[in-house]
Amino acid sequence: MWKLSYDKRIAVMYQHHTDLSPIEVAIDEMSKKVAEINQLCSSSDVDMIRLQLKLQGSISVQVNAGPLAYARAFLDDSSAKKYADNKVKHFVEACGHGLGINERLIKEDQQEYHDEMKANYRDLTRELSIIMHEQVRSHRCCSLTGFSIIFSHL
Repeated sequence: MWKLSYDKRIAVMYQHHTDLSPIEVAIDEMSKKVAEINQLCSSSDVDMIRLQLKLQGSISVQVNAGPLAYARAFLDDSSAKKYADNKVKHFVEACGHGLGINERLIKEDQQEYHDEMKANYRDLTRELSIIMHEQVRSHRCCSLTGFSIIFSHL
């Protein structure tokens, strides 16, 4: 039989509660994804499997429509556009950089998987271009360590 003991509990000194609007939740989620991808990419010993899983979950809309769904939901609203627009750009840049690192590290037997992720990335940037009314294009950097992202108004 278990008996609860109040003398061994730690008192709560401070509690903070924040209500977030849907756009704030979306921005927070995208910021977390960008931070996770950037952290994986900046590690001296890149964990390729974790990077690939994070990229697949971010880029492949079949797996996770999160950022694309956020863009569809919020970027048409001009008041929300100024907040979310920049986060989408950071997300696209982080994913492009992650793909560049992944390409540099993969073995020959993973090339097909990587090519599929690149195709999903192109599809994502094409969809975002339509939603954002900006051309989102990726192209190779000369260092082969990532992608440069170009945003231009349509």
